[in-house]
Amino acid sequence: MQSSQKKVAETGVIPLLVQLLEVGTSLTKRKASISLGQLSKSSFELSHAIPRRGLFKCFSPQSEPACPVHQGICTVETSFCLVEADAVSPLVRLLAERLPYGSKVLAEAEALHPIIKLLNCPSSSLQEKVLNALERIFCLLDMKQKYGHLAQMALVDLTQRGNNVTKSLAARILGQLNVLRDQSSYF
Repeated sequence: MQSSQKKVAETGVIPLLVQLLEVGTSLTKRKASISLGQLSKSSFELSHAIPRRGLFKCFSPQSEPACPVHQGICTVETSFCLVEADAVSPLVRLLAERLPYGSKVLAEAEALHPIIKLLNCPSSSLQEKVLNALERIFCLLDMKQKYGHLAQMALVDLTQRGNNVTKSLAARILGQLNVLRDQSSYF
């Protein structure tokens, strides 16, 4: 199965699928997201471990940065990584277009816990994407009540240590969760 997926990836289909998420019809977007999901199921297995640096670290070449999701070296062609394919934002927008249904799909797939955990990753661009998604998801009362408390500490941390954009987004979400006044001593 992975060899056929690799052939598909090498032909450049993944960037095309990501593009279809942006410009396709609703049916095309749905089919493209399903295809990307199928391809990315093996990403964890295919992500390459980052080589350990030798005993003399200062003389060793700097290792490649790890994928914030798979914690290894990812590429679109070898591990079908959705982060490397820049597919996360279009997929989140696709789900957010139909917010009640998209949030329900994410909750049923048990994806909200891992999404919230991404707030702790070192990549500020990924944090911004997660914050934008959570801001939309927490517009729904049931999502806010069920998952809001899980994000609170990471959001407080981002208001203190994030960049200007992540600080602002995290503070907005804390206000949305009615936590901002209760935790104002942390800011």
